[in-house]
Amino acid sequence: MPTAPSITAAPELTRMRRELARKRREPIRIIIATDPNRPVRTLTVPRTLPAVLLASSAILVLAAIALSFSTWSMSDTVAGLRKRVLAMVQLADTMALHPEELLPRSTSQHGTPGEADGLAGHVRKPSRSQGRFVIEALNSGERVEVVLDLASGDMEESSYREVRRLMRCRRTGAETPIDPRLVELLFRLSQRTNQRIQLISGYRAPAYAAPMSYHTRGMAADIRIPGMTALMVRDLARAMGVRGIGYYPRSQFVHVDLRDEPFFWTDLGTGEGGSNPELEGEGLEHGAGAGLVLDP
Repeated sequence: MPTAPSITAAPELTRMRRELARKRREPIRIIIATDPNRPVRTLTVPRTLPAVLLASSAILVLAAIALSFSTWSMSDTVAGLRKRVLAMVQLADTMALHPEELLPRSTSQHGTPGEADGLAGHVRKPSRSQGRFVIEALNSGERVEVVLDLASGDMEESSYREVRRLMRCRRTGAETPIDPRLVELLFRLSQRTNQRIQLISGYRAPAYAAPMSYHTRGMAADIRIPGMTALMVRDLARAMGVRGIGYYPRSQFVHVDLRDEPFFWTDLGTGEGGSNPELEGEGLEHGAGAGLVLDP
């Protein structure tokens, strides 16, 4: 006769029944059967993996949204600051060229003192209607004091002839009419820095310039400003709204021109010109050269 199970085995049997009755979370199995001649492949994935991937994706999406929002907010702030700086630069240029337009009237229409009297003491009326600045040609040592009519921006006839002669082609000696707007731009740079303008190159004969170069049309100049690095001159010209700017860190000068569409570049000066600004690789404006980088 079979013997009854011992009393000591009862707890063990109870534990085994509980283990068998417990619901077990089976892992996810991915069965791959691509070829009937090969055995079936099975990939086992923990059941928690999809939840972890979903949570990670949600975190990445939230982080991307937060980053986009912060970038958008920062771009609005930068745009606002840029508008303020541009407005300040335009105001400074207007005061330099036409200071009489910003002077408040000291009396009202009825001849009685107006509210502007309190401001009149803070604004000094210019003693003359002419603006003066000096252009120095570094290659020849020549200097010209340019006299401008602040109301119209036009040069005196004698100043124009001297400027045209000063900005002649250094290789051929040829001259060309100089755009008055270029001289006005140099005047504004001189007024902002309280320095003379050092001219490296003005007009260039077509044989020594790139096709359609602004140098060949009297609408461009390569310059330095005493006491300032070329980088500082570049940033100043850009803040003043100059649309055509070339930065030459190797030879330490800046190209400015009167183009309509904004265009900025840096020429690292790895062309055949060496460190001579007249023979510099000459960038987009002066001819194709190695080491050219377009600026944003």
